[in-house]
Amino acid sequence: MARRNVLKKILACLFIAFFLVILYFPIYWLVTMSFKQRVDIMSVPPKWAFQPTWSNYIWLLEHYNLQNAILNSIVVSLSATFISLLLGIPAAYVLARFQFSHKSDVEFWIATTRMLPPVVVIIPFYFIWMSLHLLDTRTSLTVTYLVINLPLIIWLMMGFFRSIPREMEEAAQVDGATKLGSFLRVAVPLSLPGVAASSILSFIFNWNEFFFAFVLTSTNRTLPVEIASFMAVGLEVKYGEMAAAGVIASIPSILFAILARRYIVSGFRGIAGFTSK
Repeated sequence: MARRNVLKKILACLFIAFFLVILYFPIYWLVTMSFKQRVDIMSVPPKWAFQPTWSNYIWLLEHYNLQNAILNSIVVSLSATFISLLLGIPAAYVLARFQFSHKSDVEFWIATTRMLPPVVVIIPFYFIWMSLHLLDTRTSLTVTYLVINLPLIIWLMMGFFRSIPREMEEAAQVDGATKLGSFLRVAVPLSLPGVAASSILSFIFNWNEFFFAFVLTSTNRTLPVEIASFMAVGLEVKYGEMAAAGVIASIPSILFAILARRYIVSGFRGIAGFTSK
């Protein structure tokens, strides 16, 4: 029995190690490639020992307006995430706590709108923004991301509000709080893990999104579109510069996750518990 338990632990450790290698090796390769010269990147077999260089990052700053792309991505991602939460949290609370006619139809519509392929909705978005003279603006991208993310946030937050006992809000109302007060002082603080998890998912989607930004912008590009443009520079693909830009593009998402790490684990546990019901 003892040997069997030891064998199980060894197999479990090997499986976890294998999974971590598969998960983190591409990240390791991206980071190391960003510090390699082109001759080291193209060498066969790959060079594991090399002289690090900052030339790829310096080239980005000298030849590309990467700062503007980063600024566009930050403004659009944060704005769309904040507005989605501002609208999605009250909407989710109403759906979770109140009964009204055709409520199930509304919930079904919210769930299905997020399932539409992007290529289906890009055409109406394009003509709407063109008619309003808002193509190639941060406003058009922000509202587009808002429309796409809002159903997801509503659906996720509904589960968190339903997991909060009604008695806690009723107790606050007995003590003199209004329904709005019990929502702001009881329901919202208790649902902070869900807010953190929803904001992380929304921000990461906004930050990494390529298709809508590629179609709806031409000069006010976001960072993913700007990075993709490296493939069209001259007759060669600038792998090192693309890797350096990829590292830079990963930093905000990582920082955003670190700042909200207190709530992320419990938030995603709540999402898993809700979706398993």
